Amino acid sequence: MKKFLLIFVLALSACTHFEPQIATQSIYYHDAEVQLSQLMVYSRPEKPHYGPLSALFYPFHVTQTMYKGSDWGHRVSRGIWQNWTGLQIFPSMVYDEKLTYRGLDEALFTARSRGYDLLVVGFVPYLYLGHTMDDSALTVHVKIYETKRGQMVCSFEQSGRIEKKMDDDFLIVKREHRMPDSAFYNIIQAIATDMAVPLTSWARYENTDQGMIAGLMPNMVQIQAPPQNVQTGQQNSPRSTPQEMQAPAPRSTEAPVSATSPKPTPKPRSINLAVQFDVNSSDIKPESYPLLNELGKALISDNLKNKRVIIGGHTDSDASPEYNMKLSKERAEAVKKYLTTNFPIAPQRIGTTGFGESNPLVPNTTKYNKLLNRRVQVSIAP
Repeated sequence: MKKFLLIFVLALSACTHFEPQIATQSIYYHDAEVQLSQLMVYSRPEKPHYGPLSALFYPFHVTQTMYKGSDWGHRVSRGIWQNWTGLQIFPSMVYDEKLTYRGLDEALFTARSRGYDLLVVGFVPYLYLGHTMDDSALTVHVKIYETKRGQMVCSFEQSGRIEKKMDDDFLIVKREHRMPDSAFYNIIQAIATDMAVPLTSWARYENTDQGMIAGLMPNMVQIQAPPQNVQTGQQNSPRSTPQEMQAPAPRSTEAPVSATSPKPTPKPRSINLAVQFDVNSSDIKPESYPLLNELGKALISDNLKNKRVIIGGHTDSDASPEYNMKLSKERAEAVKKYLTTNFPIAPQRIGTTGFGESNPLVPNTTKYNKLLNRRVQVSIAP
């Protein structure tokens, strides 16, 4: 019995949560965990979106009265933005900390004029920070709008709490409930990760062959908004024209296109794929094989089998422009080689090019942005 007790004590000693003592009580540390409420989904699309999306993040607005509320709103929105950027929810997602939310109309106009597909705004109705001495709690309400018509696409609300518990005394062993160094950060990350689940099912089109097909076919690209009553004359009707929904903007001086005017040539569509390569190399990492297999299936489908495509490589700005241009071209060639080797695709169907760091999705200012900019772009050749 003593032998087993000794082994048990030694095993606990090797654990970072256990601190054995001889003269006093041994201490077992229990790390406090985030307790999340049920995710309230007030609005979400019923069908997935097919096509790359760009989103502008506004600093969140703290609605309760508190000291430096705007600063805490910045921290909440930045934490959610960083979490979603790491998960690559949208191919292009920019957080502008210089913006101030003064109303939906102004925010939509700003996002639309900058060319973003989506606007992300948020509100913090409750925030309490106990740090390591007391409970910490946070409630976040996030709303996402498509900028073309101003319709709400998604609306989520969730609360998170880390509770400070009293220590437990078991005579021989004392259990201390240890609070994290940043309960605030842990709660934000837990909420952001939970909210990302329904977004992922809607926006991660590029992971499947059907999504890639739809992303490359112009007639299949659409933003699916929540169902609306199209019989009414309300402003939020899906059939409202963009001019009816947009904030006032400078009008073009060009004459309107008549019914007999030729239609403009549609811009070739493209999708961005997060293909992973070894550092400073064009060797494709094995974890990207499933993604490229989906691309191969898309290219040999009935929709795309007669199309010629161009694969372009993109890098971040960590190295010299000359090196990045060469590396991006080599990576595009590596993707082409993989596709033509593993699928019945003629090499002449695929063209390659390298963009280097010249065409970033977002500024190369953070590691999260650089992660987005390192990508492979697939386009239908004009």
